[in-house]
Amino acid sequence: MTVRSRRCVTWVLTIGVAAAAIGCSAPARPGADGPSDHERQLPTGVRLDPVGESSVLGSMPLSIALAPGGQRAVVLLGGWREQGIQVVETATGRIAQTLLQPAAFIGVAFSPDGHDLYVSGGDDDIIYRYEWSGDSATLKDSLPLGPRPRRGAGSRYPAGLAISRDGRMLYAAENLGDSLAVVDIAAKRVVQRVASGRYPYGVAIAPDGTVYVSAWGANTVSAFAPRGAGLLSEGHTLRVARHPSALLLNADGSRLFVASGSTDRVVVVDTKSQAIVTELNDAPPGGPGEGSTPNALALSADGTTLYVAEADNNAIATFSLSGATAGTSRATER
Repeated sequence: MTVRSRRCVTWVLTIGVAAAAIGCSAPARPGADGPSDHERQLPTGVRLDPVGESSVLGSMPLSIALAPGGQRAVVLLGGWREQGIQVVETATGRIAQTLLQPAAFIGVAFSPDGHDLYVSGGDDDIIYRYEWSGDSATLKDSLPLGPRPRRGAGSRYPAGLAISRDGRMLYAAENLGDSLAVVDIAAKRVVQRVASGRYPYGVAIAPDGTVYVSAWGANTVSAFAPRGAGLLSEGHTLRVARHPSALLLNADGSRLFVASGSTDRVVVVDTKSQAIVTELNDAPPGGPGEGSTPNALALSADGTTLYVAEADNNAIATFSLSGATAGTSRATER
């Protein structure tokens, strides 16, 4: 049994939940009948009154990665006004850096040693690499996914990114190429491409080296087993729910959580048996069966609580997981 409630856990999770809302909001103007200083107004006129601390960021923050040490978070901006990254102090919400790129899209990942930061270059068909030192980022170079296209004419459009555990290979979901690119980081070139479902979006790597890729334009997740030297075997397909987007593995890789953006479900897969354990209902409380649009996932440190960003509710759902769902005997139903 799973129990859910809505609470804003920290400002970091708030960014994941209300990304579009925060990115598009304008500062509130207090008045006699107006909102308080911490409220934000959406373009629709709806006002948000966040439970936790809220930070005003750049245009359309799409994804977030916690930096080594936890003192900074890197937020990817993908809006019309600016694209690139912002480095934010987790304790205060202060923006420490804003580094713009010609293009960007959801992919942001740190290397296992924490020395490098990789960011999707969107329709420029490249991955930007930043040096991470002293809690700040400096542009280092870029990894091409193919010939550099003319502006706005990319054919790969990297989305989700993940780095192999040894730091040698980068795996990039090519959203327009219906493929997963395997990039040799030292050589700065694509050494393999494997076919995925339509519009691959999220990427996750299990401890055993298996790479999972969600197919945003279908209802499947592809699983690619390692075959040595960072390369991948031909994948097999897991049928999940419509419009799978964010992927999340638990600590030992025994459970894969898949956000289904258009069915308000989070599908939980047993990666050993490749069977669906359960589907978590993320529909709006007292509302229709669809409309929450889950689009980001996070687990508590002990793996017993799942946090789900609900893009169209401007909220975070929390799920207390049973042992069978969490894949750990330490979890209890509550």
